[in-house]
Amino acid sequence: MKSGRKKLLVLCPYPRGTAPSQRFRFEQYLGILEAEGWEIQQEPFWDEQSWEILYQKGQVLSKVWALLRGFWRRSTLVFRVAKVQVVLVHRELAPMGFPWVAWFLTQVLKKPMVFDFDDAIWIPNTSHSNRRTLGLKSYGNTSKLIRMSSLVFAGNAFLAEYAKSCGGRAEVNIMPTTIDTEGHHNRLGSPSKEAFVVGWTGSHSTLTYLNDLKPTMEALAAEFPLRWVIVSDVRPNFDCSFLEFRPWSKETEVESLLDFHVGVMPLRDDAWAEGKCGFKALQYLALGIPALVSTVGVNKEIVQEGENGYLCSEPEDWYERLKQLASDAELLALLSKNTRKGIQSKYSVLAYKERYLEALNRLSKH
Repeated sequence: MKSGRKKLLVLCPYPRGTAPSQRFRFEQYLGILEAEGWEIQQEPFWDEQSWEILYQKGQVLSKVWALLRGFWRRSTLVFRVAKVQVVLVHRELAPMGFPWVAWFLTQVLKKPMVFDFDDAIWIPNTSHSNRRTLGLKSYGNTSKLIRMSSLVFAGNAFLAEYAKSCGGRAEVNIMPTTIDTEGHHNRLGSPSKEAFVVGWTGSHSTLTYLNDLKPTMEALAAEFPLRWVIVSDVRPNFDCSFLEFRPWSKETEVESLLDFHVGVMPLRDDAWAEGKCGFKALQYLALGIPALVSTVGVNKEIVQEGENGYLCSEPEDWYERLKQLASDAELLALLSKNTRKGIQSKYSVLAYKERYLEALNRLSKH
């Protein structure tokens, strides 16, 4: 490490460049930090081999072996952190067990720690393929990590209030999930002219919300030419003649959305949804695509009713708004024009990079 350079240790669940949460919460700031004199040491719990099998069904022995490898890497980490100025923990240190590495770093070595989270991760929730491990996960570690921290980056106000309720000495800042509107989500959509395209993108963990929207989509498809495009890492558990599945990949995640007329984000009104940071809506809007979203949580801040999309509370709302936009090209074009400006000013990397830098620079002097 060059003399005078500051070092940031990032502890996260997954390998760099894999999980959307990591990429859009902190990884897109790492290059900015490096340009400002920081050296980054990123240490995932799961390695590349583990990531390939983690959300597949079965493979129990391989997953157990992957878990043991993760614990070994975490255990040996304490011998490689002498020159670290600041520690950033994203979501969790390990899926189970007491977070003793964070305790050692903060209480023994006195390293200032930032805890960053973008979901209500203290509420028990797991993927369908790993549902049998639900009782083994240490959901109580979220509050423990917050109390050990000097600073918390919470994705929205609901998460910030939870962080404050945990006690401890941490300063709690709302740091929304942001979009790189210059280097990544920097194109405008070019919708299909053959049919009205309603699009959705997300992971296996949120596919279940589309079941509630299926009856609405079937009713609309009976009235006019419609395509329902679903971009995900797994296929939905239903099918219909107008549905098109596109496998998600990091290389095509922007390209796969560009022919959407409208992007949808259905949720159920519960505590888990309150913790969501509206990333789907942010992606749509950054690409010039109006967003139709459930009237839940931060969605009510991101989507301005009748300006860049609509808020939907009941099945009838989804039907009426989609039908309206499918039938009124002028209204659709008007909403599309208003999408990017709010993202650039409130939810972009450009809008938050100075705040991110200032917070870490301040901690490095402690």
